[in-house]
Amino acid sequence: MFIEGRELTFKHNIPVTSVEKYWKGLEEGKIYGTTCKNCGAKFSPPQADCSVCYSSDMEWVEIGGEGEVECLTEQHSFPAGFEFLKEPYTIAVARFGDFRVIGWAREKISVGDKVVAETDKDETGVWKVYFKKA
Repeated sequence: MFIEGRELTFKHNIPVTSVEKYWKGLEEGKIYGTTCKNCGAKFSPPQADCSVCYSSDMEWVEIGGEGEVECLTEQHSFPAGFEFLKEPYTIAVARFGDFRVIGWAREKISVGDKVVAETDKDETGVWKVYFKKA
């Protein structure tokens, strides 16, 4: 016996007050991370509190320059909320100095490629980080 399945969609309101600088930065073309002043841990996306030593003494750092792609995945099936996408897309993690940044690929990239990061709105108006070859 089976129960008929049904589609469930969840919407989450994410409180961003403590990391609002990150979202404002994306609108200004800047990408920020945070560094814990107590233990030196680095976070991107930024965190308001250190998950290593639990300190709240964080410093904001602008991330830029040239990065190197460390890993990526190409998505061919679209999760709930991304049905507006019509083509497969690639999400990558690139190292920019001490920070690992996650972003969407604007073009075909591979592990080891040098990239630059830029910010832009997606098709739904949400600001994101995008990578293109350096």
